[in-house]
Amino acid sequence: MQTSILKIKEEPNVFHDNTLDILGNGFNFSHEKGLAEWLKNSVDAYRRTGASDKDQFIIFRFTDGTRENPPSIECIDFVGMGYTDIDKAFKWWGDPNAATRGRQVKVFGGHGNGGKFYMRQMFQQSHFVTYRDGKINIFGFNENRKYGFVPEFKDKKINLTDAFEIAGIDEAIIPVSIMQKLNLGETGFTVVKGIKPKNLPARNLPAQRTCDKLKYHPQARSPLKFSNVSVIHNGRSLCEKLKMEEIEPLESFEKPFSFEIPELLDSSADIGESEKIYMSNHRYEKGRLVLKTSSLPFGRGGRKPELNCIDIIGEIGVIASYNMQQIGFLRYFPQAQYIYGECSCPILEDPDYDCVQNDRERLTDNEKTKALLQWIAKRIDEVGEKIAEKDAKKEEEKNIRATDEFNQILNKWKNQFMSKLFTEVLGGSGKGSSTGGEGDEGSGGGTRESSIDKGGLGSGGGKGGGQGEEKKKGSRSPLVLLSGQDDPDFPGVPVVFSERHFSVEQRQQDVDRGLYWINLEKPMAKKIIDKYGVDSPRWRNYLFQRYIDIFTIETIERLAKKEGGALTKDQTTQEILRITSLVYDKATVDLEDFLLNEKYSSTQRNDIQINQ
Repeated sequence: MQTSILKIKEEPNVFHDNTLDILGNGFNFSHEKGLAEWLKNSVDAYRRTGASDKDQFIIFRFTDGTRENPPSIECIDFVGMGYTDIDKAFKWWGDPNAATRGRQVKVFGGHGNGGKFYMRQMFQQSHFVTYRDGKINIFGFNENRKYGFVPEFKDKKINLTDAFEIAGIDEAIIPVSIMQKLNLGETGFTVVKGIKPKNLPARNLPAQRTCDKLKYHPQARSPLKFSNVSVIHNGRSLCEKLKMEEIEPLESFEKPFSFEIPELLDSSADIGESEKIYMSNHRYEKGRLVLKTSSLPFGRGGRKPELNCIDIIGEIGVIASYNMQQIGFLRYFPQAQYIYGECSCPILEDPDYDCVQNDRERLTDNEKTKALLQWIAKRIDEVGEKIAEKDAKKEEEKNIRATDEFNQILNKWKNQFMSKLFTEVLGGSGKGSSTGGEGDEGSGGGTRESSIDKGGLGSGGGKGGGQGEEKKKGSRSPLVLLSGQDDPDFPGVPVVFSERHFSVEQRQQDVDRGLYWINLEKPMAKKIIDKYGVDSPRWRNYLFQRYIDIFTIETIERLAKKEGGALTKDQTTQEILRITSLVYDKATVDLEDFLLNEKYSSTQRNDIQINQ
């Protein structure tokens, strides 16, 4: 039966039409919000009967338009209403007890306005077909936004089969357990139907997109967790169970953060002294804020930005919802984009404070709600700071890995080049007072006990080498490491310096080991990393400069030892200039790409060759 052609007999509204028009302007809302209101109404209908969650079946049905019939959206549940339910509850507006129908039961509905206003404001016409105890009723709104019954279907006795036909219900869509109850007369059904929805295409309805938005709507998320909600589009199943996907938590933040709301909070008064606001009392227990994390920031990778919010939970269901921009000032807003949560605060539903608004989108703006939101913002910042610290640590670890890669490159180059540097500065080959001449296995300046590099100062005793007054082992080329790394002789013990230490450090225990540390805590090091990044040539040059420092220290010490323990000021100045010049000349040939190219691949490290 085409119920779109049914004629409603207008009845006077319980409230004046002008009042409803004024209130209704605030209910020109999105269809996902309206469908959430219908969903809550259906769940409440089940709850009033005492039905368990598993026995609550709700169907959203979308039907595209044709030449003969406009498009429609329907919500079907298997409870049903009688004439008295409509006359004494549905007709009334603004009744805080409308959803409970006088029963002692917790329900999602508030003042009984949302679903009705959705019918009245967002469709050209709307009505519901409801069947219970063998009687059918059709009640709705016409194109003039006037409500009333369809006279021929007002508390009319009818069999179930005919009721299905009038409502357009195919038995195939009804669960077996529900069908058994319907045949026994133990339950009924209601089909709420909106005809020609506003702000949607004239014919082809975006059912998938609308339902995707619905499952993330604050008013729908909680009912969808427990009820069995399916979707049909043009007679075909679009979704067997509509629900929000699970959110994978951020690594290292898998467990929720739970905060108890203090009994007293400071008011958010901008002028004068703040007052203490009670957030619990002998009738209303303390509330709690639970914050969770997402592995991806909301708004990226398909994550819905509307989930990046704090839902304010009432005795049952969401009584308000705030996204992160609405919570208040957040110092760690980028990190807050990984956070979502729920806040329960029972005292908000105390009628004496009037904190809950009719549409349940936001709380009433008063000192109690301001103080709560301010407190919530601080807790979000606490979690955001922890995420920021973890991010900074990860970034630091990444920087250390990249820097260590470059440091290994310089270490390799240093091992190849240092013997040549010492040869140039300390003197040529041949006999000396303490060092041998060239030999097949001379240390070439002391990089190892037997070096592959020839032409340096022999360690005294290499095969074929000249012989000094005594035989000595060649000193090793120093090893350069980065601060924050473990001591090579004590795994698990990181070596850390402060910004007050030198750029290049050598502890007492490092001297005999020939070990140097580049201090990454120096302000200039941090500034370069923060401003330009570890992949920049500026950072590679900074590391290179530290190697020049080490070359200079090592060479001056050896020169001083050669000269009997001391160098004059002129000698020191001259040698520093000579060392620097030699290093830069060699680096120009060997490290041009490393030092000058904007991009430098770690695979190029094996390409560095020492030119003979």
